[in-house]
Amino acid sequence: MPKTLSALLSNFTAKLRGSTATGNKLPSFVDSRLKRKFFVSHLIRILIPCFIPLLILGTLSIFITNWYIRNNVEQSNANQLNQLNELAQVISSEVDSLSLSFDKDPKITLRLKSILSGTTLSYENLEALYYLKNVIDVPANSKPYIQSVYIYYENPEGRFLSSREGLTQISLSDDTSWFERYADLRSRKEEMITEVRQTSAYGFGNQSTRLLTIYKPFSYGYPGYNKGLIVMNVRPSYFETSFHYFDELPQRYFYIANAEGEPLVTSANAGAQVPLPAERRQLQGEDGLVRFEHGDSLVIAKSLPRLRWDLVSVVPTNELYSLPHTLIYMTIALCLVSLLFSSVYALWTTRRNYRQIEQIVRILESAEQFNQPMPTIPSKINDLYEWIVKTILEAFLEHKYVKIQLSERKAKMELLELRALQSQMNPHFLYNTLHSIYWKSFQLTQSPNDACRMIEQLSGLMEYAVRTTDDLVPLRDEMANVRSYVHIQRTRFPDKIDVVWDSDEQLEACRVMKISLQPLIENSIRYGLEHRSDLRIRIKCRLQGPHLRVTVTDNGPGISKARLAQLRTTFRSDTFPSDHVGLYNTYKRLALQYGPGDGDDPLLRIYSHEGRGTCIDLLFPQHQE
Repeated sequence: MPKTLSALLSNFTAKLRGSTATGNKLPSFVDSRLKRKFFVSHLIRILIPCFIPLLILGTLSIFITNWYIRNNVEQSNANQLNQLNELAQVISSEVDSLSLSFDKDPKITLRLKSILSGTTLSYENLEALYYLKNVIDVPANSKPYIQSVYIYYENPEGRFLSSREGLTQISLSDDTSWFERYADLRSRKEEMITEVRQTSAYGFGNQSTRLLTIYKPFSYGYPGYNKGLIVMNVRPSYFETSFHYFDELPQRYFYIANAEGEPLVTSANAGAQVPLPAERRQLQGEDGLVRFEHGDSLVIAKSLPRLRWDLVSVVPTNELYSLPHTLIYMTIALCLVSLLFSSVYALWTTRRNYRQIEQIVRILESAEQFNQPMPTIPSKINDLYEWIVKTILEAFLEHKYVKIQLSERKAKMELLELRALQSQMNPHFLYNTLHSIYWKSFQLTQSPNDACRMIEQLSGLMEYAVRTTDDLVPLRDEMANVRSYVHIQRTRFPDKIDVVWDSDEQLEACRVMKISLQPLIENSIRYGLEHRSDLRIRIKCRLQGPHLRVTVTDNGPGISKARLAQLRTTFRSDTFPSDHVGLYNTYKRLALQYGPGDGDDPLLRIYSHEGRGTCIDLLFPQHQE
């Protein structure tokens, strides 16, 4: 820009000396190639400050968010799997507790075997049975996740002890599928075996119950050959409910797998089963969790050796990295938007610079053409060279166009004066028209009449409304205006309106808001004459501290409590009402003139009793000079 302005000054100096080399054309250096160079230069200067912070911030946001989300999800999964692990440990502890009683205690073992094998029950056996039933009832009834517990010893009667049915026979029980597995479990060496079963309630096949059954065979003194069995039926719904509470991410799911990798319990939104690595025990971290990726999912597993379970959590990576992907898309979109706006701004800057250059050249070439209006001189200064050029141009053109500017100002002033005179014609036209009507009416009757008096009073009302722009007037002027209005209404409704004036002469100089009382009198007459033929209005003025209090009271129909509350609500809102426009207008004008007033003592207050009349109280603050 400095080089351009220097060249312009040189060109202007040569032209003043009589050179015709440039004529009416722009300098040769102002061409499309230079414009492209300017555009690229502006674009680079704009993009570098925009792109570098945006790319740095976007990259750091994506990296930090990705790291934070992965760690947060892993920590959340670890906490939830640890909670499930604690629950499973409690279940295995319950099985171990039963095993200590029914497998390791010879007294209990022999007593229960005798009860199951005997044909009759002695008193001692009944007491022992009652005690043993309580032993298995405690975990079954106190733990919400345990559905029932069975204790079985091989016996010729086919009996077993159940927490639900007590001492019963297998052939008479509703649940017998567990006994069908007993033959397979007799030679098993595993400490605990788990399977999922379906049992029929009360023998009806259409009312089945899904159970997660844990078997613990025991030999009670015969190693290698199991002759008894502890069966604990766990409700899978308890785990499924826990899974539901853990579903913080929409597509994450949990399941519990047995030693063969088959799912035992799954969450409601469970997807495909994930094969666990055979060497997962070597892959365990310090917290006992195995973490690996399978396909497009992050898998976290925890092994339970006692129950031979694997607690598995699967989180799809598209759900895990949805926020980082969104940040990537937003960063790309912001880069594109920045590129677009930077290009537009660079193009606008380039055009603005060349428009300034062209404007300066036009000013220089039109300087000798005295019949042309004064061109606009750029007012914005970006550097010292522009200030020098602007100063030279202003000094060169000031003398030439000073007379034109003065004549234009004079013409504008005359135009404003003409408009002011025209604006004063409308009120005078109305006054003259009313006076013409007044004399025409007087000529028709050859004497003053009611029409003449009403026209004269109406003319006075109009003159009072538009003769001055002051918002505050003396009380005597406002009272005179109200009296003129009352005279007009008395002419319309003779012997129906009685107005009592209660005011001291010393209050006539107090300042009140212009046309603030006439709307109140108009409301009293309008609504009062609809219900009464003898309307009485009292206007009372009193000086109360720094305020002039004006009270307008009538004996009209009054206002109901509901309507009065609605009016007060309308005053506090900005909605223009369909009725009581005068009250609303007066309230708003008072608020604009004096402020909203105190909450305990507002500037306009309405008291009314339905059927007895209405009282409107106005306060006009009197400011002493």
